[in-house]
Amino acid sequence: MFKQRHRPESPGYIPGTPKPPKLSLPPVETRDVPSRPTTRAGTRSTPARPSNNPRANPTSGQPVQPLRPILKKPGIPVPAHTSYDSEGEILTSKKVVRSHDVHSRLLPPGVRKVHIQTEVFNLHWQLLPFDRSISKHLLRFDVAFPIDSIGFQERDRRSKLADSDLDKPAANMSLTKMSINFNSGPFEWEVNVKNSRGITCRDVFEAIYETFNEQLTPYEKRLIPPHLRQECEEAFKLRCKVVPGLEQVEFRQGLKRVDVLRHGTIFLGLTQPKSDGDWILNLGKWPF
Repeated sequence: MFKQRHRPESPGYIPGTPKPPKLSLPPVETRDVPSRPTTRAGTRSTPARPSNNPRANPTSGQPVQPLRPILKKPGIPVPAHTSYDSEGEILTSKKVVRSHDVHSRLLPPGVRKVHIQTEVFNLHWQLLPFDRSISKHLLRFDVAFPIDSIGFQERDRRSKLADSDLDKPAANMSLTKMSINFNSGPFEWEVNVKNSRGITCRDVFEAIYETFNEQLTPYEKRLIPPHLRQECEEAFKLRCKVVPGLEQVEFRQGLKRVDVLRHGTIFLGLTQPKSDGDWILNLGKWPF
């Protein structure tokens, strides 16, 4: 009970001081404690009661206005509270923008939609496949012969195409370039037509004839299928006999592109599968 610094027989002996008795504290009043700690959400959700003291609450007697969020950005609405989690924190729902919401937005004032239309070229009827509703005459053009042999076929007689017919504009609008494709088996050739003053029907016919009047390259000769080589040779010999000029001169030039067409050398018109695509050259046998 007493703490002695030295033994009693020592010279520096100091008698111990009695320890004061413990004082009992008054009982503490116990109140109901919530089963779980208070969260920030619970604190925010409990509004403070207004004081009756006019100095402490200058707006006493007036309805209490809800507090606005401190971190609210101008122009951005505060999302509505939809549900709470197990800890009392507020969960907010975000609006998901659907694809139809984007397209359904109104255009700003002064802005309107503009539909871009590509130019549509309508070719002269002489360059199109024969159609009784639009073709005035039946055109006969064999690409194995020069264009001065082109004529109109009328029953049992043929009339030569006049220069005024050949010089007709190729389209209803000024056309300075044309790209015409031809495909037949392994062969693919392109006919390019150019005229800075405007392409005419003569330019188209001339470009087609010149394209097929070219000699076959060694590579193109190897592309001829073996079962068609005999027919190509026969078409070549027949052409050398009937074309204008000396037969021996034409024979020494050898096979040309027109020879691989065999008997399908008749012009059947130009078609355009796509409105803004290249033109397609159609050749075949005389259909009438």
